[in-house]
Amino acid sequence: MTVKPEDFAAAQKASVETFFAITNKAFESIVQLTNLNIATAKEALEQAAALSEKALTAKDAQGFIAVANGSTQPAAEKALAYSKKVYEISTTAQAELNKFVETQVAQNNKQVAQWIDDASKNAPQGSEAALSFVKSAVANANSAYDSLSKAAKQAVEIAETNVNNAVKATAAKTK
Repeated sequence: MTVKPEDFAAAQKASVETFFAITNKAFESIVQLTNLNIATAKEALEQAAALSEKALTAKDAQGFIAVANGSTQPAAEKALAYSKKVYEISTTAQAELNKFVETQVAQNNKQVAQWIDDASKNAPQGSEAALSFVKSAVANANSAYDSLSKAAKQAVEIAETNVNNAVKATAAKTK
């Protein structure tokens, strides 16, 4: 089996393209989180100013307490909405990264299978057992990866369900 310079160049090009695609997706997520944080901070400052103004104009202690108590529920709802949005951004980024990884693994598996086939064509007689072992090892590794990937997806689904249930429960309590 001979590796041609063209094959090496193509593999390097694919790796660089994958790297930049993943990097761009990561930056998109960072931009989304940054914009969310800026909007949240701006809204919090505006609300703090409005709340301070209401508190300063309270006529008595009861009025002040009413202002303070009236701000608790909206603050909890906003914190919940913020957490949910961060979770959405994170899970979207993770899903996109998983797609890249799965694509890369599939391409690598195909390439390894091709290399093994090429090696078996050029292998000396008597090396069938070694090639069979390599094929078996690759198949076992692929099977293990598939199992881990499925388990990770199930864990994400369970976590997502738990987060959604927590959001619903918290929203129900604040009403």
